[in-house]
Amino acid sequence: MHIHKKTILYTILCTILFLSVGILSGFINEFLNVRNLPELSSDEGREKFRQFDVAAEYLAGQENYGQLAEDYLYHNGSLNGDSSHCPRFSWHHFLMTEEQKEPYKKAFEMILSDVEYFPVPKDPAGKETFHFDDSWGGPRSFGGERHHEGTDIMPSNNERGYFAVVSASDGVVEKKGWLKLGGYRLGIRAPHGAYFYYAHLDHYAEGVEEGTEIKAGQIIGYMGDTGYGEEGTRGKFAVHLHFGIYLTLDGKEISVNPYQVLRYLQRGI
Repeated sequence: MHIHKKTILYTILCTILFLSVGILSGFINEFLNVRNLPELSSDEGREKFRQFDVAAEYLAGQENYGQLAEDYLYHNGSLNGDSSHCPRFSWHHFLMTEEQKEPYKKAFEMILSDVEYFPVPKDPAGKETFHFDDSWGGPRSFGGERHHEGTDIMPSNNERGYFAVVSASDGVVEKKGWLKLGGYRLGIRAPHGAYFYYAHLDHYAEGVEEGTEIKAGQIIGYMGDTGYGEEGTRGKFAVHLHFGIYLTLDGKEISVNPYQVLRYLQRGI
């Protein structure tokens, strides 16, 4: 009887030890994973964020930027439409600090909190359409070897001035005028800090000047093919709108892939 009790006690102790080792092992593993998450200020974290691998399907209905930041880090910077939230009862959730999440939260908020409109409205006549692909990072050679830092929205008719361009957000016109690469362009600073860039315009809408306050959905210009030369140069490429997103993080301006943001906005047109 005494031996039987000792066996039971030994079994219980072994089970507790086994479970404790498993829990401790899981804790240590997650502790190391969370501790090694890239900071947004690091080269790794910044370059990953610039790709903005967050599917439009995931963004739909997502307005909690703290949750978005946590999920983004939990899924190693890649969120598709089926990505789950970081489990609330997990070591990852309990170990991730606000200091780790906060920079990502602010960056997501800068981009997403102000955008309301797809920058090209539908053709009122219903005749022409437009399309866009993920051309982020594609090679460009005019002006030297470089990479594409935006998304090109291409019309079906290649006609200058046919499609209007509207502001994706409220904001203030920060830059207007000619750039050798961008042609006639506008840069609009949104309330939360994102800089939205509209390039290759055929012409500007009346009354749009530097310092002008702009409302989301307001016509700011018309799609064209200006750029790649001295002021007034046209016809070096097909008519389109180059749309870019820029953020200033830790005093450095970075470009962010607009593709998924545009897919998200396209749902409303």
